[in-house]
Amino acid sequence: MSGAFYLEPGAAPIDWEGRDSLVLGNPEWARRQADGLAGIAHRLPALASHIWVSTSGTSSLVPGRVRWIALSKAAFLASAHAVNRHLDAGRSDVWAHALPTFHVGGLGILARGWLNGARVVPAVIGKWNAARFHEVAVREQATLAALVPSQVHDLVAAGLASPPSMRAIVVGGARMDGALYERARALGWPCLPSYGLTETCSQVATAGLSSLAANGRPAVLPVLGHADIRSDAAQRLAIRASSLLTCCAEVNEQGARVWDPKQDGWLPTEDTGRVGADGVEVFGRMSESVKVLGEIVSLPRVEDQVWRWATRENLRGLAGFDLAIVAPPHDRLGHEVVLVIACRVPMDAARRSAIEESIGTFSRDDLLPFERLRRVVFVDEIPRTPLGKCRRVLLTREVGEQAGADR
Repeated sequence: MSGAFYLEPGAAPIDWEGRDSLVLGNPEWARRQADGLAGIAHRLPALASHIWVSTSGTSSLVPGRVRWIALSKAAFLASAHAVNRHLDAGRSDVWAHALPTFHVGGLGILARGWLNGARVVPAVIGKWNAARFHEVAVREQATLAALVPSQVHDLVAAGLASPPSMRAIVVGGARMDGALYERARALGWPCLPSYGLTETCSQVATAGLSSLAANGRPAVLPVLGHADIRSDAAQRLAIRASSLLTCCAEVNEQGARVWDPKQDGWLPTEDTGRVGADGVEVFGRMSESVKVLGEIVSLPRVEDQVWRWATRENLRGLAGFDLAIVAPPHDRLGHEVVLVIACRVPMDAARRSAIEESIGTFSRDDLLPFERLRRVVFVDEIPRTPLGKCRRVLLTREVGEQAGADR
């Protein structure tokens, strides 16, 4: 088995039609492994015309252990064909490449460019830099890109406007906040939120180009032509696609534990959502959904709605303003949906009372009955990860302790 832990976008191209296989992983992680790539590649099953990609996703048999996903080159090309068609991409396009090629997002760009002859320009040298990306995109007259929300955030925070040549940016890897979407669109960035997994060679549902002419972040994402998505009674999503993985593996000292997570051709996911004729609305991970009065409530979905309320109330501009939704257990309801607000601007009792009254009205008018906010809690700071994701478990514990102290 041939292998490399990192491929520069401008380096020797992948032989997408060859029978050789690659093993790709984060170079920082690889340097910490005692036996390196050689030992791992030796233990993984030898599958012709495949690319092994490492991830630490939730389908790992042992939490925290690196999981390897085997993706056939044919699967990558099926995904690339579907994405090119969805974006109306052709030979005249220029991709500004800003994603690691040890992830499917970065590999997918290489496959799309190879398939239709579009030029792929490396837009990151070493670490990500928003100004550098913008400079390359302007100079090369880039028309397409794929970014994660944190990269879009950096472009917006730096006040960088989209180059006139840029016609679409697929945003994936994590949920894109509605407020970030609106700020990016105000600077001209043509963001298309998407949904996909490592196990599907990247996106299986992406906002259409027509969404760029509409107001607000598109909630429902059209499913790409190579995929089908369905949901069960618990709103858990499953995917069937020509870009699905072949198998998963976890390497140990004895060899590798290999399994195929597909069930009758469908891949169950840990995501929840609603599937309709127009596409899929993804609510979030099952771990971020709770039951209230027997109904499933997606906390990220409610949070998006409340951020819109904060925008209408002109709260977003306050120094240090932040919010999050948590749902601690409740004896009667099952879970209690709670709004948590943080702000560095001092708020007296009258201001807090006004906020509670406003959010109460909003909750009754804009949220479903089982989504309605039962309490508003004020804290000094919302705990977040370095990438800005709410540490919801920690915050839920804090809110629960505060409720206990107030009784």
